[in-house]
Amino acid sequence: MVAALEPLWISRPRFEVLALGMFGSSSRSASSALVTPTVGTPRTTPTIAGRTRSALMISSREAASEAERSRGTPCSSRVVSSATCEAGESMARLLSRLVNGVLSKRSVLRAGSRPYQHNASMLSTTKSKSCLAAFVACLPLSFAVFGSSPDGAERAPVIEMPHWGYGYHRNLDQDEIDRLLVEIPDPERLRRWHDLLAERPHRAGTPGDEQVVDRLVEIFESMGLKVERHPFWAYLPEPIDAAVEIVSPDRLSLAVTEPAIEEDPDMAHPELDIGWNAWSGSGDVTGRVVYANYGTIEDFEKLEELGVDVEGAIVIARYGRGYRGHKAKFAEAAGAAGLILYTDPMDSGYMRGLVYPEGGWAAGWYIQSGSLKTLPWAGDALTPGYYAGEDVERLDPEDLDLPRIPVQPIGYDAAHEILKRMTGAGVPSGWQGGLPLAYRVTGGDELRVRVMVEQRAEIRRQENVIATLKGAHEPDRFIVVGGHHDAWGHGAGDPLAGTICVIESARTFSELAERGMRPARTIVFAAWGAEEYGLIGSTEWVEERMGYGLRDNCIAYFNLDMSAMGPRFRASSSPSLRRAIAHASTVVPTAGNPDKTVYEDWMERGADAVFDDEPRIGDLGGGSDHVPFWFHAGVPSAGFGAGPTDGVSYHSNADTLTWYRQIVGEDYESALMVTRMTNATVARLANLRFVPLSPARDGVAAGREADRLARLAIERGVISDGTGSSDGVAPNEEQLRAWVAVRMIGEHDDVGHVIRWMEDERMERLTKMKSDGIGAFNRDTIERSRSFIDDEGLAGREWYKNFLISTNPNTGYGNVVLPSLRDALDAGDGEAFWRELVRLNRMMERSSTPGV
Repeated sequence: MVAALEPLWISRPRFEVLALGMFGSSSRSASSALVTPTVGTPRTTPTIAGRTRSALMISSREAASEAERSRGTPCSSRVVSSATCEAGESMARLLSRLVNGVLSKRSVLRAGSRPYQHNASMLSTTKSKSCLAAFVACLPLSFAVFGSSPDGAERAPVIEMPHWGYGYHRNLDQDEIDRLLVEIPDPERLRRWHDLLAERPHRAGTPGDEQVVDRLVEIFESMGLKVERHPFWAYLPEPIDAAVEIVSPDRLSLAVTEPAIEEDPDMAHPELDIGWNAWSGSGDVTGRVVYANYGTIEDFEKLEELGVDVEGAIVIARYGRGYRGHKAKFAEAAGAAGLILYTDPMDSGYMRGLVYPEGGWAAGWYIQSGSLKTLPWAGDALTPGYYAGEDVERLDPEDLDLPRIPVQPIGYDAAHEILKRMTGAGVPSGWQGGLPLAYRVTGGDELRVRVMVEQRAEIRRQENVIATLKGAHEPDRFIVVGGHHDAWGHGAGDPLAGTICVIESARTFSELAERGMRPARTIVFAAWGAEEYGLIGSTEWVEERMGYGLRDNCIAYFNLDMSAMGPRFRASSSPSLRRAIAHASTVVPTAGNPDKTVYEDWMERGADAVFDDEPRIGDLGGGSDHVPFWFHAGVPSAGFGAGPTDGVSYHSNADTLTWYRQIVGEDYESALMVTRMTNATVARLANLRFVPLSPARDGVAAGREADRLARLAIERGVISDGTGSSDGVAPNEEQLRAWVAVRMIGEHDDVGHVIRWMEDERMERLTKMKSDGIGAFNRDTIERSRSFIDDEGLAGREWYKNFLISTNPNTGYGNVVLPSLRDALDAGDGEAFWRELVRLNRMMERSSTPGV
């Protein structure tokens, strides 16, 4: 139990914040906080992210006495409210939450031993409305408590993780381990792995993919890792035939296959497929033509607004601004008979630069293949939420909401033939592409186009390759590093520019283990199968392992998919992982420049909006194998990558070693950097005595977005702030408290420094814990990092369990922060909005309330 720890005052003129018992206790009893006129003796606080603040220290007994003396004082003369002033009390409670990191509904202000009690009927009284109005008026004053740092103060130039040293490896210091993690990876090895895996096309379910699996098993076994071929039986389609043809006013067959070119021999491989969209409906249709820009939901709404009839038409749309599966879904919903997809030169062709093979951009023959599956779950289409074993019960394929219309991709040379024959009205602003013609919405009376697609689907055995390096001290806890092994063609970029980094990271840790430096916790290296058909292999592994403690024991997942595509490192991750990632970047040299760290290069592109000594790290969206870990199981996850790339080979037969080495480079500096970043980050999670997750940051992210959405809901009249100044559903007492909590975080411009101070101060104290206490701390940290997971799932998408963030249901690749709250807002449902805000506030409390 942590009794009244040394209190912290963070001062501003006349007002200070007192934190009593900063980290709670084993009973999770609440800490107390007061905002009160200055008392006590000035002294200096610890620094907050490099900032030193003047402070005042008073004992908990003095604080209680001061609170007792101040009882009955009206709101106009002090910030802390009496029992009859709901607003001030809520404000003080929220300040306690921010400083103490204790987000507990039991966190009530105490005078002596007596908590201030709320009157359940207050919200219905005129007096309560006056108190609420007083609170709203006083709120800006509370934000000033933390405010900006004193004049002349500077933030620390480099992010630090004090007291998070490599406690298990007592014979080595952190600098030595970091040196080896950077030194061991070898660009020649990376090139070798690339040669072995990109030799032939290896779409899931083909002999080429089986060869890749065999080679991965051999590679991992040669490193001394324990290797498993993890099978799953998935429902997978394959292409049989396809055609796109102009029927009138003249007849012309258009290419659905990319040509072999002399400069790239791999493009002539006999096992390469036609261009195709997996999960397309099979059919043969002919119709008039409608151009739908990018085929987004907004684009189809615009067509409806313009009075364009899509019923029975062949829609042609360009790739970009969303997942191709949603383009098919929206086209079918609008009544289209078929859909043609193409890459426009404005987006990825000659308007971006020289085309392949002279440059790296898409030539007129470039065809992007890819999946269309938009089911409300990832993984095997027939086994939602459970492992796709050989003999399990499956859904009927006829009951699946898969595309019924034929969908076929073509190149922009072929698209040009269709678009130049269109004679209808001109396109709206922003719809003009890069072909040398005026784009039109409709094709006119004469133009007719035929689309024919034939596909066949069946259940097939596929395999993940799982290689495990067992931990020396906590073998049951593990970190997963993964990337998929299947591709649409040779896959030199997608996926192998990530997969080779997984392999080289595995080799690094295996070599360290051989030198007697086995990680404290287990590391799993995974190569997932059938990712391109809908994240199937990773999802099936996660769904099976959910019954074996994955949620309790998997610390984090790192996804490397098409990662090494340029010289500048980038990442997206769960908020709780960002400090560890940022810290790892301080020891890794950036690609091609050994004198500059990834951290330095990254910070030049912009700092985080809240934690301003950390680089900007994005939120994860959809589209790769982190989805089942983060959005379903709740395991904190990250996706590592590097760019930019001066070209595109994505999902094309041109995704070859020749393209990669010509455009990305022969030196493998990009892959070396990604591997080193993976090593440094994973090592921190695998070796530090205290698991370096920061669950409170999930709560900060939630609070800031909830505040933004609540303001938007008030503006739209969906909810009311309870003062009578706006329309909408007014909050009850519990809902009001939730709103105050998120508003405090949303408007607090220094919350990052407060959270940072909390993290470091808590860690400094906990370093003195005995080993049994460390285990309890780590269990608590892992549990809190899952605070936003609710097994009830999101409404209409129950497979998605993460209420902090989810994939965007309308774009696929994007994300939605606080999806349940956003859904209520978009539906104009004030009751649901308040209900979800309360749910989210409870999740914020869990994420930010240490149990140890």
